[in-house]
Amino acid sequence: MSFFRGRDIGPTFIGPGLNITFVATAAETDGDYIALETLVAADGGPLLHTHHNQVETFYIVEGQLEIVLGDQVHEAKAGDFVHVSKGTPHRFINRSQPPAKMMATFVPAGDMEQFFREAFEQTADRDAPLRPINDALRQRLLEAGERHDIEFVPPPEA
Repeated sequence: MSFFRGRDIGPTFIGPGLNITFVATAAETDGDYIALETLVAADGGPLLHTHHNQVETFYIVEGQLEIVLGDQVHEAKAGDFVHVSKGTPHRFINRSQPPAKMMATFVPAGDMEQFFREAFEQTADRDAPLRPINDALRQRLLEAGERHDIEFVPPPEA
């Protein structure tokens, strides 16, 4: 299936210090992959986690992110690319003040789209304020992660 998505069109969701906009959904790619534009607030980013059935990539568009890949830590800046193999514990965090922007893909699409739709809050405002993680969001992340191939390493305290 071929398609075109114009700028600022895809559905947007708010998570732990993240705003994600779907650039390509599983339905649009016949399940081959999903692609996301991600804004990462200062100190924002996901908990350390692992995907056992998917490869994940990041391309840093703006700003800087600290990327953890297994036991390695990288300082990624605009123009840098990151490949996360299946089974690799990873996370990213924005250690600077301005929001960072990156493109991310998950191959195959698998459960990730559904995870984001369940765990994050949908918003019509792509510029909605980025929110910190709280207990309710942490619980949604844990529950959705169990259903959608995300293992938090180590599991965060509830």
